[in-house]
Amino acid sequence: MASTCRSSEHELGAVDPSSNENRFLRYLPAVEKHAAIQSRHLSELDREEYLAEAVAAAFVNYHSATQRGTEHTITPSTLANYAVLHVKGMRHVGGRADSTTDAMSSRAQYTRGFKVHGLKWNDSRAYNCMTDGFAPTWNLAMVEDCSTPVPDQAAFRIDWSTFLKRQTDRTRSAMSLLAAGHSRREVSEYLGTTPPAVTQRMARVERQWRRFQGAEMKQ
Repeated sequence: MASTCRSSEHELGAVDPSSNENRFLRYLPAVEKHAAIQSRHLSELDREEYLAEAVAAAFVNYHSATQRGTEHTITPSTLANYAVLHVKGMRHVGGRADSTTDAMSSRAQYTRGFKVHGLKWNDSRAYNCMTDGFAPTWNLAMVEDCSTPVPDQAAFRIDWSTFLKRQTDRTRSAMSLLAAGHSRREVSEYLGTTPPAVTQRMARVERQWRRFQGAEMKQ
């Protein structure tokens, strides 16, 4: 019976403490800590990519050293430093360096001096859709709009941002929740008021928007 059990464990792939993967685990905490410190100024998503790339680079370097028989010269700090330098050089394990003409590549953003930001769908209080973020539903509609001419879309974004900036936080929250499909009863419960009060508030916003558009047309 014991022989059968040992045979099954071998077939399933018993852990080999002498494998490169398991020996590399001794250095992993140092690599992750150094990469986390060096990427602390980045966004959450960029930090995750930074860390993953650093770990991959560290393992490739470690594996190369074992193939050359120089594993004994490796220290956690040197492995971590080279991994971070690899990421800062904007190279990729198993691939080429980022393109300088791809707007989504970090190398292009760094060398050409611009940054790509994600859309803040869940920020109901955002009002400046050119700089500060976006309220969810109406921005989603604009992004997916393939029929409205681009100049008209741009003009609406500017006008809508200016208009929302003049509203109170409660009004912006009510507008965003209603646009997301919530009922007036749900919005009133969220704001601590009544459905008729929400209706009155939205009627006032509609009148203000019409006046705003009229004023913009006259200019």
